[in-house]
Amino acid sequence: MVAAVSISAPETNTNDSSRNISQTHHLAVKAAKTNKGKRAIEKNAPRRKEVAAKTLMLLHGAVTSEVLKSLINDLSQMKYGENHKMNRKNPGIRPFEGGGEVSLEFFAEKSHSATFAFANHQKKKRPHAITFGRFYNHKIYDCVEMMVNGETFVPIIKFGNAAASTTIGSKPCMMFLGDKFETDANLRQLKNVFADVFRGRVVSRINLKGIDRAIVITALEDGKTILFRQFAIKYKKSGTRLPKVHLEEMGPRFDATLGRVKLPPPDVEREAMRVDKTLVKEEKANALSQGISDKVGKIYVHKQTEGLDEINRRKSLKGGLKKKEK
Repeated sequence: MVAAVSISAPETNTNDSSRNISQTHHLAVKAAKTNKGKRAIEKNAPRRKEVAAKTLMLLHGAVTSEVLKSLINDLSQMKYGENHKMNRKNPGIRPFEGGGEVSLEFFAEKSHSATFAFANHQKKKRPHAITFGRFYNHKIYDCVEMMVNGETFVPIIKFGNAAASTTIGSKPCMMFLGDKFETDANLRQLKNVFADVFRGRVVSRINLKGIDRAIVITALEDGKTILFRQFAIKYKKSGTRLPKVHLEEMGPRFDATLGRVKLPPPDVEREAMRVDKTLVKEEKANALSQGISDKVGKIYVHKQTEGLDEINRRKSLKGGLKKKEK
């Protein structure tokens, strides 16, 4: 089980006058006096290339329905060892409103979380709403809101032992079905957020036998309805070298309607997408890669002037040519 930790956030004033003031809370990093403290600070420092899984912070709003509570528990199981679950209610958190993100950003810096899932239920306006988002430099980068359909939601526990064959903390195979993920700007942003939330640790190679679950997210043609499914991958004998793949639904299963979307500011997006030049491989001249392991190169060859070059002849042939000329 994942340990649930509760942290109290600073009191925030939601008056209009306070929203105009830049409210930023940064935890002061004290100078380390011991080697252990230096190692702890170095561990949390930013790196040129982040390979660790992005921690998912799970929070509850002022009111949380039973559907959202079950979904938060299922997300903590899916991100076992890579989540920070909080049980207290947070009425002051409003990711889409000015000043409502202060407590959320404080928790992100305190728990070193890169992504979050915030559940809040408003019976008439936004029922069973859950917001997924990302942080950059401990500030909200972007977030996407969805309203879960409570009638079609099925938690993991309802699928019995379907998840028994999966390994805790394994990397999932993610599939996004639907043209809307490429043509619609909001769904394209949702795809990026989900990919960061569930991708797990960044690795250079993957053992196909270790892929034991698949997350399938489908966007319908209306551009608003999202279908979320998770399947357990089971390999069965097929009589050939390649096994037969069988998918068994393991949950959670939910249908949701896309709500508000908060895109990142252009200047922050440019800064976040910047790539360290030392990590970019230099392209070799006249070399192209084809497929996985094929490489094609171009070689420069001097122009061939056949017929103009002097041909080496044997001495016997030279004498014969002279006689013919006479």
